[in-house]
Amino acid sequence: MGRRRILCVGLIALDIVNTCERYPEEDEDLRAISQRWQTGGNACTNASILARLGMECEFLGSMSHGGEADFVCKHLLERGVRYDNCVRHRGCGTPTSFVTLSLTTGSRTVVHSRNNLPELTNDTFEKLDLSGYDWIHFEGRRNEDEIVKMISAVEDFNSAQLPKNKIIVSVELEKPRNSLLLLLDKADVVFVSKDFGQFMGFSSPSETVKSLHTKCKKGATVICPWGIKGADGIGPENMETHSDAFPPEKITDTLGAGDTFVAGAIWSLMQGSSLNDTLTFACKLAGFKCGMNGNDGLVDAFFRENKL
Repeated sequence: MGRRRILCVGLIALDIVNTCERYPEEDEDLRAISQRWQTGGNACTNASILARLGMECEFLGSMSHGGEADFVCKHLLERGVRYDNCVRHRGCGTPTSFVTLSLTTGSRTVVHSRNNLPELTNDTFEKLDLSGYDWIHFEGRRNEDEIVKMISAVEDFNSAQLPKNKIIVSVELEKPRNSLLLLLDKADVVFVSKDFGQFMGFSSPSETVKSLHTKCKKGATVICPWGIKGADGIGPENMETHSDAFPPEKITDTLGAGDTFVAGAIWSLMQGSSLNDTLTFACKLAGFKCGMNGNDGLVDAFFRENKL
């Protein structure tokens, strides 16, 4: 029997990316070296990279209508990501991020507008046939109460399944908000960002996973990428493991590096890899991404470079 789909639940957005020699001063008129449109949003990027890694993926989230929505939908189709269960809304726009990349420092500065698009609700999620999925990944957004309901629906489904047919649930806690703690004990795999770890008062990935693992469900895995410090994780055996970072010779574009890490980790875990090997693979993939513009061609180039 072939593998079923991975479902990534969260945001799809339009990214308008300006690459500049340096970040502009306030009130300065600075010409960009280049500009591109691409899709963004954590869950959308997760799904796109997982599809490039050879997995059957579906994105679930809110969408609008119009030219920008058509652009991001075309992106999904071209990358083999399904989105037929998404809910469409009128009277609003596509979430858009205006991104400035600085070649001098490698920084990326983001100004984001939701454009009044409603967040996804459990009413949409409960219409899914959950038997079609192996893994469901939730991007922690401002609809945490609704996400809790969605995960509860997965738990109800799993309670009637044989162990081999149960869906694995993962969540990402990225933004510095206390409300995301509602999701901490709900998932089998918890991804914690550096920003969230620092928001909770932690100063390293090791401290983050050690402190938060005790608050997760029994048997859960907690993973925390921390930029140049690499990533740490604790699995069901309560053993901590670490991977160093693998930065490129020159940082070109860090936009989406965290999403790349999460996708790489999910893919590796689904291959049955150890947590240590998973962290190493995800750190290598995310580091490689930082050395190239965008995500197009990322996976193929990475596998060629590493002779995998």
